[in-house]
Amino acid sequence: MEPRFVVGPPGTGKTHTYIVHNIKDRIEEGYDASRIVLLSHTNKVAELLLNAILKIKEIKEGEYDEEFFRDRICTIHHFCKSKLPKGREVIADNNCREHIQNLKRINTLFRYSKPNTLKQHSFFKFIKDAHGNGRSLKEHWDHPNTDKEEYSPYKISDLEKLEDVYKTYKGRAIYDFADMIDNFNDLNEECDIDVLMVDEAQDSNVPQMKALKIMAKNVKEEHFYLIGDPDQTIFEFAGSDADYFHKAAANPYHELKNGLRCGRAINTFCKKIIAPVWKHYGYERTWLPAVYNKEYHKIPEGCREGDTIEGHKYDLTDLKPSKNLDILLDKMRNTKQTFVFAYRGYPSNVYITKFLKHHGFEFAHVGSDGPHVSKKELRCHKEWPEFIHGKPESLDQIKQFWKYLGREAIVWGKGSFKFEGWIKRDYIYTELVEAKLLKPNLNKSFDLLITGQKDHDDRMLYIKNVLRNGFDFNAKIRIEHGSIHIIKGTTFHNVVGDLSIYRKKPESFFIQRRLKYTMFSRGVFDCWVLRTSSADSRGLLGDYGPIPVKKSWTLDEDSFYREWRPDWNEIENPINNDRRIT
Repeated sequence: MEPRFVVGPPGTGKTHTYIVHNIKDRIEEGYDASRIVLLSHTNKVAELLLNAILKIKEIKEGEYDEEFFRDRICTIHHFCKSKLPKGREVIADNNCREHIQNLKRINTLFRYSKPNTLKQHSFFKFIKDAHGNGRSLKEHWDHPNTDKEEYSPYKISDLEKLEDVYKTYKGRAIYDFADMIDNFNDLNEECDIDVLMVDEAQDSNVPQMKALKIMAKNVKEEHFYLIGDPDQTIFEFAGSDADYFHKAAANPYHELKNGLRCGRAINTFCKKIIAPVWKHYGYERTWLPAVYNKEYHKIPEGCREGDTIEGHKYDLTDLKPSKNLDILLDKMRNTKQTFVFAYRGYPSNVYITKFLKHHGFEFAHVGSDGPHVSKKELRCHKEWPEFIHGKPESLDQIKQFWKYLGREAIVWGKGSFKFEGWIKRDYIYTELVEAKLLKPNLNKSFDLLITGQKDHDDRMLYIKNVLRNGFDFNAKIRIEHGSIHIIKGTTFHNVVGDLSIYRKKPESFFIQRRLKYTMFSRGVFDCWVLRTSSADSRGLLGDYGPIPVKKSWTLDEDSFYREWRPDWNEIENPINNDRRIT
């Protein structure tokens, strides 16, 4: 069964509008909800879709609950696992450290890569990418597009040895995510699915696409939908086939055109970025800028609902003082809008976090559980001087002090005092001194009483900057940073996109276009085009691939177009055609 492609540029309602309406229409036509399957690539999106589907009137009034849809509105991996024999443990992010430590004890080669996560350990990164591309380890290693530096310090002989150890370790008791897909594909069983919809389909790798076609064998009336945006295919290194999706979606079954996210400035800039890709594949998307809508935006004074969001695009040569940087800092300090700093990877992440620390902004990494420094820790630093001078503090706040204080402050050392039996009320400093818990005449600077923190001096300097600027303990974190691949699927009021990259292996022209397009299309109002690096060993995530940058060169868009010319052979034939999904 060939899929129907539903395409739309960023923020056109593919996930929250089209999918929900399609399922609602199918149910109204009499389709059995138990034979409708909706798949995504992340648990977060699956949860959002599940909540939206449960609000459909026919679903609410029917005999369906959240548990009923758990195996029907889920990730591709979850659906495949639900069809396999039960009882196996799954190696996932929440338990991978334990398994990696076990493997390091079994074979010392696993210790060559220090990270204890599936995403960062070089061996697991390599086998995941090889599997996603449908290749053996040797085939992936020898492939011209494989950047071997990404998998340092291993050689192919090391990786093949570790694969044998890993397979033996898993045996018949453990699954990893690749096993779920492969074992499902090996079953090749027909699924009782009348309607199959796949969100962000362009992120699907080779074995996942094979699994989806197996699932879709018995759908009714061609109700097999791949929903996404080929221009946001940025996981080619992991097996997504951009060329396949571009060609298959050139004449889509349905095209979404009304932007709900990006204002005119970002919309225009992103269309300029991606235009060569559209031209190469012989299509042009209609993508309208977003308008003010009470449901999504606070409408500013002087604007009405339905007015186009205008916004601005600014250039930043670097993070040194400039007029455009002043505009950014003013907006970060004096509005309640959200900001994302997006980049390709090291060393841009270092430059950006240093910048945010220097200016005393609270910030978090996209997808993390909390901010760089928690509000509870910041509150300790703010409240401690007044507590020392006699201000009463609640028992809860005193317990928070206790988490950070060391032997410099606590009479018997840090210990494990739990304040059991203490009444919930306010206490003053002298009461804790009299109880022989805190030492008398303590320093009013909380940072001098903390021991054992990593990067203590740098952390304390940052905390002082935040406290000096003032902050709202109850406000959500408005400023986040993350790589392009991490921030995909997010929305922020403003985006600061760093075009710098540090990479030895050249990248195709179209890959860089899609990355840049995906990065800036996260924003609603304003965008800043940033270049933190200008060393000769680095390049630009720009218009003509990773090219050397002259130290004396002024990095503005016009000179960029004049100064450099692309490798036209690469532009005319930019796609690797070594595989096709059948």
